[in-house]
Amino acid sequence: MFNVTLSPTTAGIAIAITGIIYWLGWCVYCIWFHPLAKYPGPRVAAVSDIWFVWAWTTGKYPSILEEAHKKYGDVVRISPNELSFGTVQAHRDIYSTPSKTKKPFLKCGIFYNNGDVSNIFYELDPAEHARMRKTLAPGFSGVAMKTHEHIIHQYVDMFVRKVGEICATRRGAGVDVVEAVPWLAFDVMGELTFGESFNAVASGQTHFWISILADSAHAAILPSFVRRAPSLILLIPFMLSISSLRNLKKHYSYTLELVRRRLARSDTAERDIFTPVLEQEGGISETQLVSLAQAMVIAGADTVTTAMTTALYFMCVTPGCLEKLEREVRALEYEQLTGVEVLQMRYLDAVIEESMRCFPPIAFGLPRVSPGEFVDGYFVPKGSRLSAPHWVLHHNPQVWDKPYEFRPERWLKQENKNSDQVTFPFSTGPRSCLGIAQANLEMRIALAKLIHTFDIRAARDPGDWIGNAQMNMMWKKAPLMVDFRPRNRDDLDCVKKQ
Repeated sequence: MFNVTLSPTTAGIAIAITGIIYWLGWCVYCIWFHPLAKYPGPRVAAVSDIWFVWAWTTGKYPSILEEAHKKYGDVVRISPNELSFGTVQAHRDIYSTPSKTKKPFLKCGIFYNNGDVSNIFYELDPAEHARMRKTLAPGFSGVAMKTHEHIIHQYVDMFVRKVGEICATRRGAGVDVVEAVPWLAFDVMGELTFGESFNAVASGQTHFWISILADSAHAAILPSFVRRAPSLILLIPFMLSISSLRNLKKHYSYTLELVRRRLARSDTAERDIFTPVLEQEGGISETQLVSLAQAMVIAGADTVTTAMTTALYFMCVTPGCLEKLEREVRALEYEQLTGVEVLQMRYLDAVIEESMRCFPPIAFGLPRVSPGEFVDGYFVPKGSRLSAPHWVLHHNPQVWDKPYEFRPERWLKQENKNSDQVTFPFSTGPRSCLGIAQANLEMRIALAKLIHTFDIRAARDPGDWIGNAQMNMMWKKAPLMVDFRPRNRDDLDCVKKQ
């Protein structure tokens, strides 16, 4: 029996050679023999998750992915075991309700796992998700919306007065709606979830809970990167600052305070989104409530914030569209702008739909795992990850005529003759957003009342506002200064009396 002792140098060389051989073998397998080898895409994406992580961390993931689809086609391989689909039919196949002949595409555990307790957004098990959804559904029903509408009007009226006051003092400099619109959206969600707002509209200042969301979103995606590429754990200290970790702790602590105050009012509080959750059989833990509250407030407010801000941007840069919207909204008196009336405004609806098409609040694809099914005619092997990114779908020139042009008219019945012209800002199927009705109601009431009360214009050139935005789970938008000038004194006085 031989006793061979290798020197540290020799051992190091042997390990390096073994690693290189393994890596070359992996590359050969991924490029020529992997089940997804036939699908085109960036060569580096075929052998490593580095391309995906790089594309995401640039903040330009939606546009990078769009360029990849332009180059490679409707199906693009974006990592060794993941595909991106750029067609409407693919979205329907992946996200729609499963049937006896169609297996469900389950949520991807690599992405939907932020290290927190499970909630309706991160739950992977369809049966448990369905139970959670059934529990929450009464808080978002038509009856609930009618019950909550007065809260939306209360904060919208307050918001209209506040932006009018700010613009009056700034003498044409306007207000940054990227900062201001979240005051409204988060105050409404705070009231409907916790029974108290963040007091952002009244104070005209962004509450710290709102201001540190960017850190929260950035931190939420990092565990997913590490699961994709474990070696990235060495870079986490450089990707996440000490201040962001402190902010995350503050964010959790404040949410815990809100939840505890809401629990203390359980017997006296007006029915809200949390009521059916607290009434469920078996109860729910405090930790689960905090996780659910954070997710619900962010999801409920961020979509509204992005859609409303985008609509205001396009109203400022397309005066012809603004004039049409003014004529529709101002045909009624301010006090007539109820939920029933605004939901019947066809051009207002078209403006919001087109805004969400041009700048979708959720621009990336929601990752799913294939059960071994066909997607738009392509067979995707079982266990492969896949998604259909909204940004790519909403700018597909095969579906949309002049996809980068803001044209609300494309949503009016006489012009929208293409059945493929559809957007998915709230996703679809069993995992679609529960708060669609609430978001639609809030956006339409707020925009209608702003348009009715003010003549709006850009206080300064916004430049390529959409092109300058960066996505990191949530959109990080450049400032958008808008001047809200009362049409006349009586209009603003009318709001103050509401």
